[in-house]
This record gives sequence, C-alpha cells and structure tokens, in this order.
Amino acid sequence: MVELVAQYLTFKKQVSIKGIGTFSIEELPARLDFPNRLLHAPEHILHFDSKGSDDVLFEQWVQKQNGISQQEVKEQLQHLSDSFHRTLSDKTELTWEKVGQFSKKDQQIYFVSAFEAVKRPPVTAEKIIRKNAQHSIRVGEQEKTNVEMEELLYSRSRKTLNFWWVLALVLFLIALVTILFTLSNRSQQWNRQGNSEKLKLKEMPALYKIH
Repeated sequence: MVELVAQYLTFKKQVSIKGIGTFSIEELPARLDFPNRLLHAPEHILHFDSKGSDDVLFEQWVQKQNGISQQEVKEQLQHLSDSFHRTLSDKTELTWEKVGQFSKKDQQIYFVSAFEAVKRPPVTAEKIIRKNAQHSIRVGEQEKTNVEMEELLYSRSRKTLNFWWVLALVLFLIALVTILFTLSNRSQQWNRQGNSEKLKLKEMPALYKIH
C-alpha cells in the first residue's frame, strides 16, 4: 500500500489517509540565479499533516489498480493505519520508501520527506540575444526594451547635435554682425576725413618767359 501511496502522489500531488494524515506536494518552479548565471531545476517539496480523512478518489484508484472491492480497500487502509501507529509506539521511528521518515516524540509525529530526495543539478543559463531582436534592459529601477533605449539615445544625440548647430549659427551671425558694424564705422570715418580736407593745387612754374 505504501508503494501505491507514493505512486499516487507523483501525479495527483495530494492524498489523505484516515488515521494517518494528509500528504501534499508543493511545486517550486525553475528559478534563475542571475549573478551566477544558473538555471535551477523545479523542486517538489512533500508536506505532511497529521490530520487525515477518507480520500474517495484515492480509494477508487486503488480499486482499479489492484482489482479489488471498495470494502477491501478500506480494510487495507485500516491495516496500514494500525501498523503505522503500532510501529511508532514500539520503535518511535518508521520509514516509508519514496515517501519519508516518521518519528514520534512526546505524542507528536515528525516527518522528514524523502520524496525526490535526489535533486537535479543546476545548468548554465546564458541569455541569447539575437541581432535586431527586442529584449529587456534594466535601467536603474526601470525596465526598458532595447528598441526604446535606441530611440532614447538617438533622440538625445539629435538634440545634442541640433544644439551645437544652433550655437555655431549664433556665433557665426554675431561675428558677421560685428564685422559689418566695424566696416560701416570705418567707412563713415573715411568719408568724414575726406570731406574735411580741401585739396590744395600748386601752380606750375612757367616754362618760358616773354621778353
């Protein structure tokens, strides 16, 4: 019967036996260890609660597996329960293969799971990033895609480039205005100097005398 209990747990994940308790499997999904780049395999943890009741589905399944009547199943389960408590009272320890180990102390039953005791080792997890494929990037406390980051960086570079073009144009216009202003002032000075000075004409000496 213990073997059937272990087998039933593998696909139903829970079974209750009156007089013994309830077994339930907690499934922990595979997890990524980012710092060490490891992928840990899923884990199955078997829990035990000393409160049990009739499990109709389990009893029907045992009937089909062994080809026996419902009454015979109940008798076998009762025998399992009696043997369970008798062994714990006499030896204080009891092991169910592929299920776990039970112990009794101060009228309290303790359970150590042996379900899937051998854990599969983690495997190396390397993230594959295909060219031009969209993937997530963590920026501070925010998560953005590579497409969003490219657009953001491109926008910033465009803004920076436009700023320098505008600055260069402003400096060029200032220089041009300064040059034109300087040339205009000098032209006015030259005109004033030309108007204030009169031309002095010297008479040429006579080249011959009339006697």
